[in-house]
Amino acid sequence: MSEKPASPKRRPRKSTPITPLDIFTRVMQGDETITDRQFDAAKVAAPYLHPKLAGLSMNAVVRRGVEEFSDDELSTLAQTGAAGSPD
Repeated sequence: MSEKPASPKRRPRKSTPITPLDIFTRVMQGDETITDRQFDAAKVAAPYLHPKLAGLSMNAVVRRGVEEFSDDELSTLAQTGAAGSPD
């Protein structure tokens, strides 16, 4: 009796996960292949995968208001488009 050689096991393809944002974007673009069930699941999962920016803490301090800049500084900012650090 001859035995069949063992066939190599195939690995399942790794697919890129679809995020709720992907689902919403596809619906906005008119993709009608998205089911109601997929859309509802995306709505439920979205807050866990895409937190609101307002929910993130940020440590920012406004150092000077626009009225505190001199005319020369405002002119420089307007020309360069960058807020340089004061000397």
